[in-house]
Amino acid sequence: MQAEHHEVMSAYVESEGHLRAGRFAEARRAARDALTAEGPEARLFLVLGRAHAAENDDDHDDRAEAAYRDGLDAFPDDLDLLAAYAELCLAADYLDRPARHRRGPELAARIRELAPGSPQALRVERGGSGSRGPKPPSVSRAQLHDARLVLAAVGDPASAAARARDQAGSRPGDDRLAVLAATLTALARPGRAPLRWMVRAPLSTALLRAAWCITVLLAVPALHLPWWSRLAVFALLPLTLPLNALLRRARARAAARPPAPPADATAAPAFPTLPPVPAYTPRERVTAVVVLVAVVATGVLSGIWSYRQYAAYPRYTVSAPDRLLGLPRQDASPALARIESAVSPDLTDGTGRTFAYVYGPDPDQPALMMWGATGDFHDAPADAAATIEQAMDATGHPARAIWKADPGGLGGSMRCVSYEVGNAPMAICAWVDKGSIGAVYFADEGQTHEASARLARSAREAVMHRGTGDGSEV
Repeated sequence: MQAEHHEVMSAYVESEGHLRAGRFAEARRAARDALTAEGPEARLFLVLGRAHAAENDDDHDDRAEAAYRDGLDAFPDDLDLLAAYAELCLAADYLDRPARHRRGPELAARIRELAPGSPQALRVERGGSGSRGPKPPSVSRAQLHDARLVLAAVGDPASAAARARDQAGSRPGDDRLAVLAATLTALARPGRAPLRWMVRAPLSTALLRAAWCITVLLAVPALHLPWWSRLAVFALLPLTLPLNALLRRARARAAARPPAPPADATAAPAFPTLPPVPAYTPRERVTAVVVLVAVVATGVLSGIWSYRQYAAYPRYTVSAPDRLLGLPRQDASPALARIESAVSPDLTDGTGRTFAYVYGPDPDQPALMMWGATGDFHDAPADAAATIEQAMDATGHPARAIWKADPGGLGGSMRCVSYEVGNAPMAICAWVDKGSIGAVYFADEGQTHEASARLARSAREAVMHRGTGDGSEV
């Protein structure tokens, strides 16, 4: 008899192993061969039925029902067979299989009568209500609920893990207890206090994560931080991702455990069963909605705010003084007409205006010339002033020296080039900011680079005004 029982258990372990690995055909073959060779065995009927039901096919569902019914004919009070058959019946479509669907409540009632509060009864209660009842909790929610429940009751993580392992050992066929034991064992390891905190206080940690995201998203435009600073919202992923991975690994370890030996239905449980996982409370639902709405709204606000900062540009009033650096303005100079014709109105895209001015004692030989345009230049690259070097090369006046200069109080960027026209040394400093672009030409009389840039800044600031210029002499 002992050898016979050993053969049955070996066949069950083999077929259950195939079933857990997703090899359903092999599981069915092993279970049928063992039933033919050794005779009726409740756990082999159970594996055979589950291996058919796992195919999610109408024909296989019919064969699963036949396996369960054959098993119950031989073992009418087996809780696992009753629970598996009840789940199959309750999940059946009422229109396609009305008789099977009606058997579900009868089987569930039989399980409650035989073993109220048992894992089988709770499983049928949670997952067998079909479309008429509330949706059962997700696997991860049940996993977190159970871990939080035991941590709150026991306190010490190591003691909680030990107690969960004892419970799982007393009922080796209970998947929920096996997942709980694997989860608490992983959480009790050193260095995982932050993960345990997330399990113990899910609402508080969710609000803290949302507050961090909102702070980062608003700080980017408020403090004029670069766009990539928003990536700091993912700084808490090193906590969230490891917790999710820990939960997945715990479920995988529980699923890979060896098949449990046949249970003694008459034995009293060593520990009380875990309570059903409650539905989401109104507080949890409200918190989730508030967090989602707040983070999404803040992200949209941050994006709009940042874009408005990016697209904003200063509105300048162009008003040239009558004298600049002691030089009179020459509105009738022939050079002015040449500069005005060279300045393209397309620079402003219809949003601003172009300008050109000439200064010097001799209208025919001006000492300083400048041109520019106002408008929306927020898309202009920061090195747009570097095009003057290419312009000098194109006109046959290669650059002798090129340097970046301080743009002054009006901001933007400035670049200067010294070159020769004939034998006359000249300098040009060009600037660009979000609201204007322009250049200043003048004679290079051997001054330093800083002196040349200072002259260009003075000319720019004398003509460009954020407001209304008064036309006074500089």
